[in-house]
Amino acid sequence: LFTAATHLWVAAVGDEELKAILLPLETQVGREVHRLTVELLGLDERDRDVRDAVRATLDLLRGLALANLLHDDTARRRKVLAHWARTLEAQLAPKRATQAD
Repeated sequence: LFTAATHLWVAAVGDEELKAILLPLETQVGREVHRLTVELLGLDERDRDVRDAVRATLDLLRGLALANLLHDDTARRRKVLAHWARTLEAQLAPKRATQAD
């Protein structure tokens, strides 16, 4: 699905009609993925730092998925994801503790 979506995104760059169709769908899907991520991580979406961390995470995942279309570099990506997971946990753990109080 990601590969098919990527083809549509690229095609929409030069096709205004397709772009007009895809933009609202992309917005809707993006919001839902964001909402589900916040829910699955048990975070408070009202916190700006949480929103920014979730957005950064989703953008990172999209970028890694794009890179994977051309070259399978699984070992490097695992290291990147492990590093990001530690960074994200360090940033969000105090927020979870505050929310629990």
